[in-house]
Amino acid sequence: MSYSKKHLESIFPNWIPYFYGMICAVLIPWTIFLAYLLPPKYISHNWDIAWTGFDVFMIFLFASTAVLAIRKSAYTAISSAMLATVIITDAWFDIMTSKPGIAERRSILEAIIIELPLAILSFWLSNKIFQSTVKNNTVK
Repeated sequence: MSYSKKHLESIFPNWIPYFYGMICAVLIPWTIFLAYLLPPKYISHNWDIAWTGFDVFMIFLFASTAVLAIRKSAYTAISSAMLATVIITDAWFDIMTSKPGIAERRSILEAIIIELPLAILSFWLSNKIFQSTVKNNTVK
């Protein structure tokens, strides 16, 4: 299997880049609108379920990445990239939703010491596997 431009063009229709570009163009004004519309404080219902569900998803990604890595699967690149993204998202929301003061400082410290290094490691792993897979044209 070749990873040439011609091969990639055969994988998805020509409208795909325009579709994602259009979504991006729509999200820009929507995000600006939300920045003005949303209140700075909001009481959230199901807060516990939202965070627990997010953490369960993160556990699933850690387990998937571990199992795929044990199997030496090229799909580890996908799971580790997803994991890195979720870890960064978790750090962002931990910091943004914490109370100012000790809780906020703890969230920032956890992000710097634990979460961001884990995300960097996961992105590094994903890139290393992806580069090797592309170079060898192999997917297990």
